[in-house]
Amino acid sequence: GKQQVIWGRTDLFRVLDVINPVDYSRNNIYDELEDIRIPMWILRTDYRMGPTEVFDGLAFDDLNFQLVWNFDKFRPHDIGQCGQPNVILDAGCLFGDFGPGQIGIREAHMPSWSLANTQVGLKMEGVYGDLGFSLNALTYRSQLPSLRGGIPAQNGFTGETGIWPSLIAFDIHFPRVNLFGGSLDYYAQSVDTVLRLEAAYTTGEEFANTLEEDLYSESDVVRYVVGADKNIFIPFLNEHQAFLFSGQVFGQHILDHEREQRRFGEAGIPDWKENWTGTLLIKGFYMNGRLSPQIITAHDFRAGATAIAPSVEWLVSDNFRVTAGANIKVGTGARKFDDCRSCNPWDPFTDTYPGQPAGESAGLGGYEPLGRFQSGPIGMAQEEDELQLTMRYSF
Repeated sequence: GKQQVIWGRTDLFRVLDVINPVDYSRNNIYDELEDIRIPMWILRTDYRMGPTEVFDGLAFDDLNFQLVWNFDKFRPHDIGQCGQPNVILDAGCLFGDFGPGQIGIREAHMPSWSLANTQVGLKMEGVYGDLGFSLNALTYRSQLPSLRGGIPAQNGFTGETGIWPSLIAFDIHFPRVNLFGGSLDYYAQSVDTVLRLEAAYTTGEEFANTLEEDLYSESDVVRYVVGADKNIFIPFLNEHQAFLFSGQVFGQHILDHEREQRRFGEAGIPDWKENWTGTLLIKGFYMNGRLSPQIITAHDFRAGATAIAPSVEWLVSDNFRVTAGANIKVGTGARKFDDCRSCNPWDPFTDTYPGQPAGESAGLGGYEPLGRFQSGPIGMAQEEDELQLTMRYSF
């Protein structure tokens, strides 16, 4: 039926947990994934072997296999509409439609339903002593849009229609992505700490690239999260119950990253070749766990941006839950990057400097639209501090 299938062992970041699309329009990245995953029609089949000896001397405490088939019609992330307060990366304002023969975004090629467009995943999961692990493989459609240039448009000077090098005329595509990865969690008794690791290698992802005539390129990507969870007593705050401290670092590496220095600035892929985001959660418990204050901080290292999100959750009854919170951003805001405004598609009419080759960027750029990919969701929301109140009643 319609369901959420949760892969992965970490919070906030989607490394293996990519089966369901996400509704980022609700509260950007600041809601828990269980609240913003979009349920899909999925068939999930589990084969539970239990304690199993695979080879002589190698016995697992638990071993399971899972097949996931997402046979629903493809649905991308909901990134919100331009003008809404929670548009992730302000991307909704980038995806405006333009008429035939014009520059801008022309058409979204949504994958039609067919067996070839469904998404299939396999997972092996087990427990060996204090070590839990999984091995994962998934083929799916990118839930984020890719802008592909190289489509017919009208020359603004001659009126001729054709395909012009590095012209900012795009169609939206959702490419096929293959993912291979795994996860580990280990309880270290000596320090009373749970250590977590999750990693994924993907092929087929596409990125904006102002060095290419079609203004995009494909790259393999490595993502991972390393985290630790530990309960610590803080007597002057609570003598009877420990606080949960949970820290993690998320890393992303674009393996086929391209960037070059041009006459007026850098051109290429605006996303960072390597980037890391660190988070720290401190969560307390009072009134037998019915009142729970917490604070989460997240820092994007390359963007130089930080979000601080305190909140208090009150379980009024078994059915009624109230959460009050805020998120405050500090650090560097939007950054500039080459956006192909100086790409000279209609040589010689659009030369930026004498002798500029046709279709080659001179590196001029601005805050919009590609600078957002260097700023990240936190950096793009520097002026969007928020107060939130959520009430949930379960029947």
